[in-house]
Amino acid sequence: MEEITEPPKIEKPGGGIPVVFSLEKPKAKLLPFKGPSGEEENPSDYQIVPGFRVRIIPVLGTIPAIFGQVMASYIVTQLAGVQVHMEPVVNFDMDHYHVLHQRLIEHEELLYGTAMQVQVDVQEVMYIAKELWHGRSARDQSPKDVGRGMWRSVNELMLVRWDRMKPASVSNLVLLKFKEADEHESRSLEDIKENEPEFFFRVTSCAETS
Repeated sequence: MEEITEPPKIEKPGGGIPVVFSLEKPKAKLLPFKGPSGEEENPSDYQIVPGFRVRIIPVLGTIPAIFGQVMASYIVTQLAGVQVHMEPVVNFDMDHYHVLHQRLIEHEELLYGTAMQVQVDVQEVMYIAKELWHGRSARDQSPKDVGRGMWRSVNELMLVRWDRMKPASVSNLVLLKFKEADEHESRSLEDIKENEPEFFFRVTSCAETS
């Protein structure tokens, strides 16, 4: 039986119907199917109904049970009016976070001549990108890129200082696309606050929670 180490997640695609799913990758492949004789046989010969996957029988009860518990918990909290903060759906692995961290260091060296003001490691970059910005540009927090789309999106994302006068810390880094980062660094915070107050207060409130 496969051990479930990551709980299924609830997401509302585009703000619509809540769905339950799991991003956890299988830890092992399906074993060869052997019949009563011990010889490898065709699983389709043992199907109860056409299309039934015989080799999932060991987890046939446990997996739906876990998904059911997640759905039941969601419904109970909704009925009770309790706000539950779900884990953000971010399909990045550690290589992606290493890339973001390295980009930050290189950008700091290019812009400021040194990376001495970088006060975050890879684990903190993961927290910023996943927990604070949900793997998306701070200017585009709509959950439209899930799955492969999110894997592609890291190719044009980078972390930059929100306030250029402060060091690159957890509370002073914002995730933006390359062009957005260039534009951000050409403007002052006063300009952003005056012309884009909603964006300004969203970022500052997010920084305060970090």
